[in-house]
Amino acid sequence: MAKAILFDLDGVVITSAGKRFSERLSEKLGISMEAISEFFVKDFRECSFGRADLKEKIAPYLAKWGFDGSVDDLLKFWFENEGTPNNEVLEIVTNLRLKGIKCFVATRQEKYRKEYLLNSVGLKEKFDGIFCTCDIGYDKSEKGYWDYVFQELNLKPQEIMFFCDSQKNVDMAKSLGVCAYFYEGVDFLRKEVKELN
Repeated sequence: MAKAILFDLDGVVITSAGKRFSERLSEKLGISMEAISEFFVKDFRECSFGRADLKEKIAPYLAKWGFDGSVDDLLKFWFENEGTPNNEVLEIVTNLRLKGIKCFVATRQEKYRKEYLLNSVGLKEKFDGIFCTCDIGYDKSEKGYWDYVFQELNLKPQEIMFFCDSQKNVDMAKSLGVCAYFYEGVDFLRKEVKELN
């Protein structure tokens, strides 16, 4: 019986409609995707695991990209267009929590977007907590991430459900005994949690 459910953020809790930040920035500034991807390849990963600060790492790129504004302006442009919650998923989460099932966000994220989504978008009020790679230091596809989750929740793997749109993350969780599912949409989620009391 599931006592806690973890939900992937982007693509599950947050809708993935529209263009991603790098595409929008490329169009806005008239620069190539390659110029922007350099940052994500070289620097962003370290920020996602809490080993570097996003604002410090992205600052040198502003002049290179020709962005006329501050680092905070750039992050606002980034975050505000990738912060639309999936209200149908949130409704399911609310009902699960009313039944006494703990619900958590599970995400690969750096600290500034994590804080934006929790506080400005309001996810802090909708969930019991967040398991974020920038706090844990491991990715969801790594055993260290799940060891941390098990310890924090003080639950057996089989008492935890996990919904994610990345197969490798699902496979890792399954290999450790978690009831993990590849997220196929709201109807799929609704069906899988229907029997939970």
